[in-house]
This record gives sequence, structure tokens and C-alpha cells, in this order.
Amino acid sequence: MYALLRARLIFTVLVLLSTAFAPLAAAPPDGYDFKPLTQALQQAADEGKPMLLYYGRYGCTTCRKMHAEVFSDAGLQQRLNSDFALAYVDTESAARITLPSGERTTEMQFAANSQILGTPTFVFFAPDQEPLFKVAGFKTIAQMQRYGDYVAGGYYKSESLDAFLAKP
Repeated sequence: MYALLRARLIFTVLVLLSTAFAPLAAAPPDGYDFKPLTQALQQAADEGKPMLLYYGRYGCTTCRKMHAEVFSDAGLQQRLNSDFALAYVDTESAARITLPSGERTTEMQFAANSQILGTPTFVFFAPDQEPLFKVAGFKTIAQMQRYGDYVAGGYYKSESLDAFLAKP
């Protein structure tokens, strides 16, 4: 009898602990169609869309600030969801992903190999999956919209990002 009660108690504690720490996993902002990298790459290829790759991690205060102040904007949400395949990589995750080359790695190792030194970091890709540019740190709604204009509008084909951003 004592062994059964002890086993139930241990099971209950384990269940409670597993659910208590589940929210600790890093997550992309609510309301966006962020997918794991492998799925987003496939979507970009299938739909001929550019891709936005967002590197984040649990405990990133700047990521939380972006979620609250920037990704909460309905216009930005609509724009990114419709014009881009959206990928999210947790820079501290041991989740396995498959790269287009067929190589299997973890999100953490992929981030390290991509020289991601801080979060949030955003990498924008052309529809042919060529990386166009990388920006890190807090970005405003206006900055994210301009980056989207540059990529989705195809301006990267004829001018540099700096030249594009210098225009009003």
C-alpha cells in the first residue's frame, strides 16, 4: 500500500513539474505563422515566398519586448504572415532539424554555425532561399515594415539595403 501511494505521489510531482516548466520553452510571438525551420524552408520553396528566420530564446528580454511592442501590431502581423514563410529557431534548443543539404543538426548548433551571437536576430531570405541580410536587437514596427518592403517588393535585386532605407 505504501509503495503504491509513494509511486502515485512521485508520478503526480513529475506531472506537475513537467507542466510547470513547459512555458519555459522559447516561443515565437502569438498570432504569427512561425514554423520550425525545416517546414518554413519547404513552404518558401513550394510557394515561391521569401522567408524571415527569427532566432530567439527563453529569457530574452528584448524578444519579449519585441513581442509586446512590435509583433503585437496587426498591420505587421498581416504583412509578415501573408508575404513571408516564417521560421523560428530557439538558439538554446536541442530540437533536431534537417537542413536543405539533408544534414541533421540541433537548433542550437544551427544557430552557433550561423554565428548568431544574440537574440533576437532576424535573417531575411529571397524566394530562392539566398540569405539577403541579418539584423539583430530590438527593431521598431516601422523598421520591420521597411525590411519587409525591401524583400517582398524585390528591391534587393537592384539596390542595397542601406540605399533603400535611406529613402523616405
